[in-house]
Amino acid sequence: VGEPYDVTDLDPSLAAASGAMISDSADLDSFYAALLGGRLLPARQSRELRTTVAIAEAPDVRYGLGLMDRRLSCGDHVWTHTGDILGSTSVAATTPDGRHTLALNFDGDWAGDTTAVLDAEYCGAADRPARSSN
Repeated sequence: VGEPYDVTDLDPSLAAASGAMISDSADLDSFYAALLGGRLLPARQSRELRTTVAIAEAPDVRYGLGLMDRRLSCGDHVWTHTGDILGSTSVAATTPDGRHTLALNFDGDWAGDTTAVLDAEYCGAADRPARSSN
């Protein structure tokens, strides 16, 4: 595996807006619950936020104004946003009504499998069979 790489002193602003805001998982949960729950934007802007386009490289994801509509293995979908930088990968996700949120971070020099985590959280992958995508 090799020696760990210490990113303690890394200035995340080298990746544009990364590091411009400091938050933890609870902050992200609150923000996404309010955003998708209709408590931050007027209805018209909320509809615009959820207007998405297909992404050729990711057939289960559609991208909008900073949000991704991600179809899970069970056929359900969540709204997400992801980010990564050296040593860290983060995902915030919520149901379309904003009632069920999840924010997670994998620390390390590997991406981790965020898809498996989202499927387990929202589909109950351990006890719910995957739906056909046909």
